[in-house]
Amino acid sequence: MDDLSRRDLLVAAGAAAASCALLPGCQLQENDKPPPITTGTVNIGPASDFPASRVNQKFLTLYGILIANDSGTRVAIRPKCTHKGCAVKWIEDTRTYDCPCHGSRYNMLGIPVKGPATKPLALVACAQESDGTLTVNLTKLYGM
Repeated sequence: MDDLSRRDLLVAAGAAAASCALLPGCQLQENDKPPPITTGTVNIGPASDFPASRVNQKFLTLYGILIANDSGTRVAIRPKCTHKGCAVKWIEDTRTYDCPCHGSRYNMLGIPVKGPATKPLALVACAQESDGTLTVNLTKLYGM
């Protein structure tokens, strides 16, 4: 058998991936997503990317965090209900995190405003660096 060049190998792999995408059941399922990275310190970019009165969901899939800025204080939040561990969702209309399982509700900073949850959402260490970027220590949780 002839040796394949690197280019030929990449072309063949691309063709196989493309044909797989056309077959039913061959695509990645929702449950096949890799789990979020939850350890280490990461730089998430300029602090200016996270304006006041906003919740940024950009890092939910990759790091399992939301970045909230209530009024100039930026916090990283793990959106896991402290009642039974369900994933809470940010609701822009009410400006709350709501738990679909048992109805708990949290304000923008993760403090419960409606039970049954009584503990705040876990905060992840977040710091602004001298260059104006934010770093998040994914390993260091507060409020649990």
